[in-house]
Amino acid sequence: MNLVANSNRSRGEKRRIKTRSAILDAAEDAFTELGYRGTRMEDISENADVAIGSIYSHFGSKDGLYSALVERAVELFASYLEAAYNPDWSPLEQVIACGDAYLRFHIEHPGAFRFLAFNGVETGTPLIDPELSARIDAKVAVIVEQFEATVRQAIDAGEIRSSVDPELISRFLWGAWNGTVALGLRNDSFFLSEDRIEMAIQQARRVVLEGLSAVGFRDVDGNSRAELRTVDSPRPE
Repeated sequence: MNLVANSNRSRGEKRRIKTRSAILDAAEDAFTELGYRGTRMEDISENADVAIGSIYSHFGSKDGLYSALVERAVELFASYLEAAYNPDWSPLEQVIACGDAYLRFHIEHPGAFRFLAFNGVETGTPLIDPELSARIDAKVAVIVEQFEATVRQAIDAGEIRSSVDPELISRFLWGAWNGTVALGLRNDSFFLSEDRIEMAIQQARRVVLEGLSAVGFRDVDGNSRAELRTVDSPRPE
């Protein structure tokens, strides 16, 4: 009897997870295409092929659904960054590989990227529940702290010039990568197509790699000894 009950609970949990994922996927598409205000719960219900009541059961409200998407985007981004922190690469190579991870995340999950990159910036979006907001902030803090720590490791290893401030260069790099990707959303002369955005970030990664490299971490021709690494996309669970 216990085996049957456990099996039923297991199937029920798998069904719940599948439904929740379908709702989040549909909501991400809708919010990205229509904006928060322009999205109706009926749109999400239809695209996810679930009853509206199921959405409220899982997320409580439209605001709750949006908040869950922000949290999922942070977790997904963290999985991309894990590939950049390859222990076989030098600290400087890991730092610059994070730029490639950022780019891969944007290309493969443009909707999730927008929830991550513009959380707290775009207008017309809901205020996130304080408890969930604190949880998301803690996850973002871990991402930022790990990146800064890797920059410090590169400085300590003599790969990055000692005059570089880890906090400032970390904020600059995130801002530069984020800003370049955001050019694809503009409607003026600053607009860049997806392929040009990728070319810009890859070119900039090389420039930053060379610019950050310490004198003692260069070859006889004056070039950085670090390689420009690219990351593999995380495997779906």
